[in-house]
Amino acid sequence: MLLTAATGAPVAVVAGSALFGAGFGIAQNATLTLMYARVSASSYGTVSALWNLAYDGGMGVGAAGFGVLAGVTGYPWAFAATAALMLIALVPALRDLRHTDY
Repeated sequence: MLLTAATGAPVAVVAGSALFGAGFGIAQNATLTLMYARVSASSYGTVSALWNLAYDGGMGVGAAGFGVLAGVTGYPWAFAATAALMLIALVPALRDLRHTDY
């Protein structure tokens, strides 16, 4: 995302967004799989509901926030802010790597 912010070439923005989308799709499936691995089969419905609530809510809030920010600051700053927020999201993910007792 940060590289997408640094360019003004439309092709580079589309290519960067496509790369981001591919990575996001992989992470999306990996997180759901990890959540299923950590619960019993009887809790799959709860996991699915919570994951979908978080995913859909995050997608909606993120899209609205990005749109507002892009409208105020322009797309490069909105992409840069997205990159910063993604780095912040790595903190709990990296902390979770230390706890593999599932």
